Amino acid sequence: MRFPLAIAAGALLGCTTPSPDPESVAWSAPADEAALPWLLSVWGPSSTELFAVGGSPEEGFLTRYDGSEWRAEDVGEVPLLNWVFGFQVDDVTVVGNGGTILHWDGDTWEKETSPTTQNLWGVWGTSPDNRWAVGGNAVAADGVPTLLHDDGTGWSTVELPPLMRPKVYALFKVWGTDENNVYAVGQRGTVLHWDGSVLTEELVGTGEDLISLWGSGRDRIMAVGGRSNGVVVLWNGDAWSSLAFDNEFPLPALNGIWMDPLGQSFVVGIEGTIAQITPDSTRYARQSIDSRLTFHGVFGDGERITAVGGNLANPMGPFRGILRTRPK
Repeated sequence: MRFPLAIAAGALLGCTTPSPDPESVAWSAPADEAALPWLLSVWGPSSTELFAVGGSPEEGFLTRYDGSEWRAEDVGEVPLLNWVFGFQVDDVTVVGNGGTILHWDGDTWEKETSPTTQNLWGVWGTSPDNRWAVGGNAVAADGVPTLLHDDGTGWSTVELPPLMRPKVYALFKVWGTDENNVYAVGQRGTVLHWDGSVLTEELVGTGEDLISLWGSGRDRIMAVGGRSNGVVVLWNGDAWSSLAFDNEFPLPALNGIWMDPLGQSFVVGIEGTIAQITPDSTRYARQSIDSRLTFHGVFGDGERITAVGGNLANPMGPFRGILRTRPK
């Protein structure tokens, strides 16, 4: 399957002045969005340099935003790409199915040697010589919860502690505040914490799958997930707790989260869900979106919030992506 080369930004370039009412801010789509395949993750060092990855179950796809349009980049023959993270525009890492790890040095995308064939779902790091990746396969008998680390000399598998939760076959995302404070989340509410020397499991009050996490500091880290209703758990620096919002209806299942430095969060999930959680974590504002497709990833740069996803519950195709953005 061939994916489109370029998608004009079109309505993406609107006003960048935020509104005081989060529910009144319009979300825009790029021109020719119907040509996009699944998009699972978006990241970038600035509002004019963004990378989004996805594809189909058999073919990976990467597109790059330059401030005016999204343009597909040649990453060679790779399977579905699941997550992207970087440090600057010429230092970007992408992970995907089958243990795929790609690195962008500003000139070329190169495959890195991977110690696993498990699907990799998340990647994060503090520097080029301190990168982490996680993976596994939650729906396969041979799924193994996988944690990788690169200290600048190459990727290696990190041995996990004996897990208290049974039947955990995958870790889904990894994120931290610094090299001595790294968290990984996964199946059945699994949370692992690296303190710089020891990897330990933490109980967070849920047995639901935790799909992603983000934070604003050591005393505010939020993880989201759930497979029917959404689940949100919060680390306040002392303990984990499950959040119960004051809203009338619960959030649907959640896949992604991004948090700004002040602790305001955007979460995304099934049924076209994008919601903004207040810094006090008591309420959420459901955003008005013209689609019921599943959102999988969300990211904020200096000017806007971008959410990506697709018809992810349709593994047989056609594979349709979705990209929405709004002023920050």
